[in-house]
Formats: sequence, structure tokens, C-alpha cells
Amino acid sequence: MPSLYPSLLGAAWSALAPPVQRLHAGGARARGRFRVRRGRALAARLLAALLRMPEAAEDVAVTLAVEPRADGERWIRTFGARLLRSTQWRSGDLLVEALGLVQCWFRLRAEGGALVFEQVRSTIGLRGFGLPLPRWLAPRVEGRAEALRDEVQVDVRIFAPVAGLLVAYEGRVARGGDDEAASARAGEAASARAGAPAPGSSP
Repeated sequence: MPSLYPSLLGAAWSALAPPVQRLHAGGARARGRFRVRRGRALAARLLAALLRMPEAAEDVAVTLAVEPRADGERWIRTFGARLLRSTQWRSGDLLVEALGLVQCWFRLRAEGGALVFEQVRSTIGLRGFGLPLPRWLAPRVEGRAEALRDEVQVDVRIFAPVAGLLVAYEGRVARGGDDEAASARAGEAASARAGAPAPGSSP
């Protein structure tokens, strides 16, 4: 069976640039350097801290480990020492990404070799039982991944109602080996030992 992203994109998968395909083909391990910004509004700063979003930084080391599952994928990201994890799965022709109880639904498309995430709605609840969030309460996520030589340029922005921009991160990642996965899992284990809550946010 094809992995999550190829199955969602179908024939459009072949239109993605090879580095973008490699990052989204399932089971990716990658590392890179990102610039991270946080919203300036007080509500945005408080909410970003509560959800344990990445700290603002001009140049932070990032790792990614994608773990395929029978029902989707688990994405484990680290920004320096900060862990951000989510689960993704397919529902019809849409990609669903859950961060805590919040689920963002995306339509994927290939655009000039890049992968674009177009958010179509948000829900809250458990998988298989989510209540639609009205637009004025729903988070908004913008994401794009495009090839830059052998690397992938990632650009993600996360907005919240009233608070505005929560966090934006952009930078380049390249496929790596299993050491990135070990690093991500170690960060996750350390977070669990410290009793830190799971964040409640892609690419």
C-alpha cells in the first residue's frame, strides 16, 4: 500500500520535486536549521507558551522523525530542546493533522514542484469524533514545502483566533539517517520524564 502522502496526492505525487517526495514518502528522518518567530501580541505569547510551541530563534537546529503507522503517521519534530509532535491520517481526500485535541484538515496540492497545504476546516475532539470549529474559533495553518537543490525549504505559519500569529518557522531540511530519529525519541522521552504536557500545530 502507498504511504500517506502518495496515496492522498495520487497522480499529482509525480509532479513534486524529488527532495519533497523523499521527505513525504513515509519514514523520513531529516535535520536542518530554522528561523522561528512568535507572535508579538500578549495573547499570542501566552498561548504559544501554554502549548509549548517552539521558542523564537534566528538559527535553531531542527530534527524530524516520521513514524509510519497502520492508520497514518506520527511526526516528531524537535526545535533545539523543544519537542513538537503530531499525528496525521487520511480522511477521504483530506489530510488530518492532530495536535492534542485540535485537528486541522488539509487539501494537498502540487504547485511547481512544491507541496502546498490548504486548510479547509478544523475540528476538536478525538479521532473519529470531532466537532467542527467555527471560523472565528478555529486555528489556521499555512504550510509549504519546496525543493532547494537537494534540500527542502519548509515554511509554516500557525495563527489562533483573536491572538493572531502564534508561531512561524522556516528553514531547510535534508534527509538523514536513524540518528535523527533517535534524537527525536530521546527528546520525547526526556519531556515525558519531566512531566511536560504534549503540545496542543506542519509540515
